[in-house]
Amino acid sequence: MRTVFLASILLIASIGLANASDYMGLFNDNRITKDELANVIADYMLGSSRLSLDEIRDASYVYIHWSGEPKSIVDSANRTITIYKPIKRIVALHSDAVEASMVLGAKDKVVGVSKYTKESKRQFPELSELPSVGSCFDPDIEAVVSLNPDVVISYVRWPDSSKLEEKLELLGLNIAVIRLDFYKGSTMKEEMEKLGYLLDKEKNASKYIEWFEKYENLVKSRTPEKRVKVYTCGKPLRAFGEGTGLYDLSVMAEGKNILEGREGYFDVDPEQVIVWAPEVILRWSYAGGYETNDISGMKTEYEEIVYKPGFKNVPAVKNNRVYVMSADLATAPSFPAALVTVAKWLYPDRYSDTDPREIFQEYIDNFLHINYNVSEQGSFVYPKW
Repeated sequence: MRTVFLASILLIASIGLANASDYMGLFNDNRITKDELANVIADYMLGSSRLSLDEIRDASYVYIHWSGEPKSIVDSANRTITIYKPIKRIVALHSDAVEASMVLGAKDKVVGVSKYTKESKRQFPELSELPSVGSCFDPDIEAVVSLNPDVVISYVRWPDSSKLEEKLELLGLNIAVIRLDFYKGSTMKEEMEKLGYLLDKEKNASKYIEWFEKYENLVKSRTPEKRVKVYTCGKPLRAFGEGTGLYDLSVMAEGKNILEGREGYFDVDPEQVIVWAPEVILRWSYAGGYETNDISGMKTEYEEIVYKPGFKNVPAVKNNRVYVMSADLATAPSFPAALVTVAKWLYPDRYSDTDPREIFQEYIDNFLHINYNVSEQGSFVYPKW
């Protein structure tokens, strides 16, 4: 059955490539001109065009709205991505890209999602009903192709190109893969701006960036002279170093991360954590989030740190400054709400007038547009906001 499916895809691809070649022929000198567009419209009316009506509509849109030129960006994997027609169908391999599409007002373009998005009924009440295309680590190429997407959005790090781009190339399919993370504070604004540009949603991207910068600047304006030492981790001894979303969060909250100079995710010895003597420990968690009101999972993760043998004299443990934050809040487009939350944990006396829950609710109401009350639903932090 799988062989028959792949053979069918290859046949369709060969036809699609011919049509794509005809459409791409319009971009002489990388631009559709008025005369070229007029000629293809005339040919279509005379019944002699090799282009479909949809392709002519796309060409007309590009001529009118894009000045006849394709759109290009450099994605977060440092690759130039060029789009020659308006994006109508998106397969989002990770939930952060799904969330970004909602922020940009483009959720109607999403046609396929990961199995993890399908599990998030509260956060994505509509988009969780879309077809699954596997996971962000191991996408189901057959499922992806069956949805006929214009683009696929994936993480920079996952999946490996052998599981995505190389398979699409082998099938001869003209599907652009755009690698954008939407989970790091340091790249969030740039990625939102780039996707907004490709989707013709620049105004919505600007609205989000303005909101982001409002709270980013708030935190910068309250920077103390002496920064608090922070250790960021998943499991107690699984460190989250430079290049990870949690590291970005701690540094942008004006913390001094003790993992500076160490990249990625790596294991450390308990003795090393004791020597580092962090004043605050920030743990990233999958246990909470939008989908559950049960705080017990995050409480257990908190206790794994505070009751770890040898940790009782670590300043963060000794002074009750260990915090757990859900990935749904910490590493997502909701980042500014997480940023103020962590900044308040680090420097509570400077944020006595600020309730991070209000910022998070603002995000949900103004960008996600879902019926969700963070004061009554979900479990996003432990032990407190």
